[in-house]
Amino acid sequence: GPRSNADVGSPHDATLPLTEVGSASAGSWWCAEGGWPSPAQRTTTEVFFVFAGHGCLTDLDGQRHYFGPGDTVILPKGWSGRWDVLESIHKVWFVLDHPRVEETATPIRAQVVYHAMLTPHDRGATTGCSTASRTLYHVGPTQVGSWTCTPGSFPVDDLQKTEWLHVLEGVFTLTSADGSQAQTCVPGDTVVLPRGWTGRWDVHEPVKKLWVISD
Repeated sequence: GPRSNADVGSPHDATLPLTEVGSASAGSWWCAEGGWPSPAQRTTTEVFFVFAGHGCLTDLDGQRHYFGPGDTVILPKGWSGRWDVLESIHKVWFVLDHPRVEETATPIRAQVVYHAMLTPHDRGATTGCSTASRTLYHVGPTQVGSWTCTPGSFPVDDLQKTEWLHVLEGVFTLTSADGSQAQTCVPGDTVVLPRGWTGRWDVHEPVKKLWVISD
């Protein structure tokens, strides 16, 4: 519906909750062009990936952060400022609820990870695959990063933290330990692997993912 506090244009938006696990949730959001102040401090940390559209987030001191398709944006708990949607935006979001404001900057700043920065550079190896990872943001309990993997298979035993991931490239299948559930994932999919998950990854085509975890 329409945003009642808009001071530029006539923005209207719609949101679709996708899933919720503990104190974290994920969903999809669309918003038409327009702008509005966001003076109240955020009570959660939000991480979102932009499918389409362009926008600008302005911190309390006037510093602007422009973003567009393929970019990842982090709005830390405690952030406040201004939203401007310059071209209708479609995004997938992850919201993490945690006790304290962890950012120490004044003012707390929005952060944009541009598409080119999502390329991982820390090489590793998982049984049967070659991997690379990159941590893009790690403040307090919130971690955001990117990961790539070549075709192959590997097991996961008792995942230590819930992982929220968005598939950027490639095709893979996740199979539960008892084989009763198998899901093939493709670009554009959003996946939640809950803490304690045990199963197997089968990577069919080279994969690139954006991941979010919270302690």
